Amino acid sequence: MAEHETGRFHGADFRLLAGSLAVAAFFVLLLCFVFGARWETNDDVAMSMVAHGYGVAAFGTPNIIFSNVLWGYLVRAIPSIDGTPGYSVAALAVLIIAGTMLLFGLYKLHAGLLAPICALVLLMARPVLFPQFTINAGLLVVAAIICVRLFDLENDGKALFAGCLLAFAGWLVRRNEFLLLLLVALPLIPWRNLYRRRSFQVSILALAAAMALSWVVDNRAYQDRKWAPFNALNAVRAPFNDFGADEYLKKRPEILARYGFSANDLDLIREWFFVDPKVASPEALGGMLAELGPLPSQHDAMAKGWAGIQMLWDLELLPVVSAGVLLAILRPGWQVAASWGLFIGAVFAMGLSGRPGITRVYIPLVSLLVIAPFLAGQAGNLRKQFATYVLLLAAVLNISLAGAESKTVQASARQIREGLAGFPHVRVIIWGIGFPLEDVYPVLGVSSSAMSYRFYGLGAFTLAPFSVAYEESGQGRGMTDLLVQETGAPIIANDKCLRYLAIYCKEHLHGELKELSAQRYGEVSVSWRRCDAGQ
Repeated sequence: MAEHETGRFHGADFRLLAGSLAVAAFFVLLLCFVFGARWETNDDVAMSMVAHGYGVAAFGTPNIIFSNVLWGYLVRAIPSIDGTPGYSVAALAVLIIAGTMLLFGLYKLHAGLLAPICALVLLMARPVLFPQFTINAGLLVVAAIICVRLFDLENDGKALFAGCLLAFAGWLVRRNEFLLLLLVALPLIPWRNLYRRRSFQVSILALAAAMALSWVVDNRAYQDRKWAPFNALNAVRAPFNDFGADEYLKKRPEILARYGFSANDLDLIREWFFVDPKVASPEALGGMLAELGPLPSQHDAMAKGWAGIQMLWDLELLPVVSAGVLLAILRPGWQVAASWGLFIGAVFAMGLSGRPGITRVYIPLVSLLVIAPFLAGQAGNLRKQFATYVLLLAAVLNISLAGAESKTVQASARQIREGLAGFPHVRVIIWGIGFPLEDVYPVLGVSSSAMSYRFYGLGAFTLAPFSVAYEESGQGRGMTDLLVQETGAPIIANDKCLRYLAIYCKEHLHGELKELSAQRYGEVSVSWRRCDAGQ
């Protein structure tokens, strides 16, 4: 009889899981087809290009840089579906899986029927309409934590296995977000109950071994000699691109003079101008940083720390943060309070370091805090009802705000894509925010015309061996080569970058930057520029 009941229980679980999957998939696809999905940043666009060999990439490769190479192999193995690259398919699959575990887990944690659906709408609407790989990584870890909690309550090995698999996937997509989620979730994980179970011990060791092995594989994937220039520059560029080292060096002109650098050279580095090895010199940049010493605390560091916390009340986060705070009050506990404390501390620390208000990092953390009271334990019927009302109101507000924003950006994106009719299929240099990658390459249904564009991109991937920039430079058609040729170089860049380029021409090429011709394609302008040394 006991065996029969166990079988029935697992059958009910399977039906619940299948139902959760159907609802989550319907929700994700409905949002995509009603509103449309647009990448939150151009990082995902670039990684999709690298994985599948279009745009800034001369050929496809699993070395997608921001995510583990094993994730790169996975997305490359997924075929394109009706103009949707495998990278996009993988991103949407992650969102469906995370939504499935959210529904399944909250129902199993006695949240009722309506509360999980409201939580799905509240926590998943924006990540679906504006997907981003950091958010996806965090949501996978949130789903893994739900699985661990279910294992603790039911001692179901399948839940533990699923949790480890989801955690490993989150690690592959973005290990920094994995570590940050793990930090904030520490108080929510019932360590005292879990560490005594041999299955948990074995699983954690296996997970740690898999993560270590994947880290080794990822590192080895970038050890080829062709990666040497990229690796050397990547080791020293972050203080300039992310933490304002250029501004401190400008105050030390004697250091700049010793290395033959100008203030404009530092501006170029900050704006990802890595095409001239004399300017983007790892030895010179590293030497200047060494002479400068540890970056001093920024005079407004405390203000930036507070700005990071204030960002939690931005409209983009307000519905989720408000729901999390109200639920923490309705269902108080030391675990939830401790997680909130760790979260606030992490946000403040990121601001102190000079990077406040990175909402894509915050979204999974706040999502975890919304469901934290359900993970921490059961509540009475009255508090459960109030919690459902909170989730319902927040979900309605969130889908309204996210939907309205999505409609606006989708209308703008359609206009931009229409304006690109006749865009040249020559290799065009794109620099800064001059070309709207997120609008031209939507999550679903990239046009065949857009897939045929080739870009000489100035950015993090410029020196990567897969890039068009690397290939062109190797054939004597680098940006600096084209600038001194009679036909010039086709460039899409904002005014600030063009000003820096004009100064660069005077200082390094001893000429004057001239515009030979220009052509507008809707909101995008391509100008042919030449550094004329005849003046």
